[in-house]
Amino acid sequence: MTKFYVFSNLRAKEMIEAAGYRCVMLESQEERLQRTVALQIRRENDIEIISGFVNALSRTYCVYLIFMPQERKECELVSNPDGRYLTGRETEFIRHVLNDDVVKKTCIEMGLSRSGYYKMLKKILGRLNLKTAEQLHSWALLHLSV
Repeated sequence: MTKFYVFSNLRAKEMIEAAGYRCVMLESQEERLQRTVALQIRRENDIEIISGFVNALSRTYCVYLIFMPQERKECELVSNPDGRYLTGRETEFIRHVLNDDVVKKTCIEMGLSRSGYYKMLKKILGRLNLKTAEQLHSWALLHLSV
């Protein structure tokens, strides 16, 4: 499945959806992100299928390709550009957030209670100096390959 993400840019979202692709709008006040499109790809052959559209899109926007294979891989430690570190469990939690998993599904798969889910979210947001889950989603798209 190919999925596009845009940051506070309705024009880019409409362009992507008009081409027949799924697009999620994330909110961001940062100027550089508003000219950015992130593309999540799960299979190698998806790149070939959409390469023409991505080339056209990259003439106007900065396009990030994020390859997320369908098989899950365990992550050890992941660092962000600011030097803060996330554990494998926190990275797995962020993977669920990126995949738009609902709270209940994430709790079941990770063995968390509902309050444990929100505590982990709050802990990760604090560690990364973010305020909302949407900001975490944007941060993860740009800094992690989870």
